[in-house]
Amino acid sequence: MRTSTLIRSLALLAGLAALAAACARPEASAASPSPSSAPAASGDLVQVACSLPHEWLLRTWRGNRADRSPELQILPIEPNYVGSGLPHVGPWDYTQRIPMFWYGPGHIAPVGEVDRPVTLAGIAPTQAELLGFPFDAPDGAPMVEAIAGNPTPPRLVVTMVWDAAGMNVLERWPNDWPFLRSLIPRGAWYTNATVGTTPTSTAQTHATIGTGAFPDHHGIVGHRMRIGGRIVTPWEAGPVYLIEPTLADLYDRAMGNRPLVGMLGTVSIHLGMMGHGAAWGGGDRDIAAVRQRLEAETLGEEGFEWNLPPRLQHFYRFPPYLNDVPGFEEDVRAVDAADGRIDGRWRDNDIAQLLQGFETPARIPYQARVLQTIIRREGFGADEVPDLLFVNHKMIDYISHVWTVNSPEMQDAVRAEDAALRDLVRFLDREVGRGRWVLVLTADHGAIHDPEVSGAFAVPSIALANGINGAFDTDGDDRRVVQMVQPTQIFIDEAELRQNGHTLEDVARWVMGLTKGDVSSAPLPPEEADDPIFQAAFPSSLLARLPCLPEARA
Repeated sequence: MRTSTLIRSLALLAGLAALAAACARPEASAASPSPSSAPAASGDLVQVACSLPHEWLLRTWRGNRADRSPELQILPIEPNYVGSGLPHVGPWDYTQRIPMFWYGPGHIAPVGEVDRPVTLAGIAPTQAELLGFPFDAPDGAPMVEAIAGNPTPPRLVVTMVWDAAGMNVLERWPNDWPFLRSLIPRGAWYTNATVGTTPTSTAQTHATIGTGAFPDHHGIVGHRMRIGGRIVTPWEAGPVYLIEPTLADLYDRAMGNRPLVGMLGTVSIHLGMMGHGAAWGGGDRDIAAVRQRLEAETLGEEGFEWNLPPRLQHFYRFPPYLNDVPGFEEDVRAVDAADGRIDGRWRDNDIAQLLQGFETPARIPYQARVLQTIIRREGFGADEVPDLLFVNHKMIDYISHVWTVNSPEMQDAVRAEDAALRDLVRFLDREVGRGRWVLVLTADHGAIHDPEVSGAFAVPSIALANGINGAFDTDGDDRRVVQMVQPTQIFIDEAELRQNGHTLEDVARWVMGLTKGDVSSAPLPPEEADDPIFQAAFPSSLLARLPCLPEARA
C-alpha cells in the first residue's frame, strides 16, 4: 500500500470513529444486538472459550494476571483485528511465530535447524547456561541443543531483537536475508519458536526475554495495565512494575557489578529485557539509550536524539557521546539515491516527513554504528568477565504499522537488517575476537499483513466501546462501563456495570453477537453485513477454571 493511500485510509477510519463517537447514544443502537438477545446467539461462555485451540488459551492464560489485566477477553475472527494502527496482538501464528537463532563459534553448537518447540522464555536460561551462572527461570528452560559445552564462557553475550520481524515477515521476503540464512548451518535455528503468550506486545515480550518468565509471573501484562485501580503504562514509574528479576539483574549483582550491562533501543518498554538497573537491590546503573521524546509517555513517541528520560535516570546511565556518532546524513542520502535519483524521497515517501529519515532504513546502518561505538568505547567483551548487551532494532515494527508486511518498504528494511547483521558479526570478530562472543537473534512478535491482501475487517475501538456503553450503561451518570478497548481485551468498570444491573458475562455474550454491520459506519457489501466478527469473548476470570485448561489449576 502506498503512503498516500494508507494516509487516506487512516484518515477515513479516524473520521468514521469520530462520527461513531459523536453519534453515540446512551441506549443501544437499533442495529446492535440487545443484551437480552445475545446469550442465545453466543451460547455458553465456557464452551466458547474451550472451542478455541488449546495453545491459544494457554498463551492467553500465561499473559493474564487477575490484579493487572483487563476484565474481558475478546478474540476477533482471524484475520480481523480491533483498533487502528495495524496491531500485532493475538494468539495466531502470524503474531506468534518468530525466528530464534543462536550463533557463536566455540560456544554455540553448529546443529543447524532444530524443530523442538521453544519460546522467548527460554532465552535467559540459555544465556545463563552459557555463562555458567545458576538461574532459575520461572517459565523458560535452556535450549540445550544450542549449547556447545565450552567450559570457558563467552566474553560478550548479545541479544538482538528485530522488532516485529516474525517468521511471516521473513517468509514473505525469503530472498532478502541471505547472510542470516548462510549462518544457519553454523548455529542453532529453532524452526518452531513462538512468543508463547498473548497479548503479543513489545513491553511484555521484552520482559519475558529478560526474566525467563511469562507475563503472569513477571507482571508486565500489556501496554496498559491496572495498578491500584489506575490504568497505567508499564514503565511510567521506571522498572518498579517488573516483578521478577532479569538474568542481568541477578548475574550483574552476583559478579559484584563488574560485568558491563547495556541496552540500545528506541523506547522505554525495551528495557524489560535488560532489567531494573539500580532499582534491583545491590544493582548499579546499567547503560541505557533510547530515542524517546522526553515529554512522551513510556510507550514512546520517537525523537531526534539518543537520550534517557528523566524518570529513568535514577536507574540507568546514558552515554552522551552517542549523539556524536557521525554518518546519518550519508545513510539518508543512500536511501534517497537507491532509486537512482536524489529527490528527497524513499520510494514514494517524503523523507523529511519520516522523522528526517530516521523512519526509513537509514536508521539501521546508523544504529549499527552507534552499537559499535558503545561496544568500543565502553569496552564490552574486552576482558574475561562476561558482559551482556541488549539491542532492539525497531524499523521493521514501524513499517509493519504503516505499510504492512507486504510492502516494498518492508523488503527494504529486511535487506538493511541483514546487511547490518553481517557488519555486526564481522565487527565482533575483530573487536571482541572470534570464538569469544555469542549472539541470539529473535523477534518480539510478528506483524500484520495488508488487510487488502488478507481480507481483514477492522473493528473500530470507539464503535465497540460506544456500543457496549449504549447497551449496558444506561444510568445517566458520567461514569462509563468501558474504560479502554485493547486489541484482544477490554478494561471494564465492574462497579459501574453492576450498578447498571449487568455482568461481565452479559457483555461477553453481547460482544459475541456483533456483526460487521453493527460496528461499521462505512458501506458494506450486503452479503457481509451479517458476518460475525468475534470468535470468542469471555471474562478473564474464566481462564482459571476452564475444564479444557488444566495448566491453570496445576
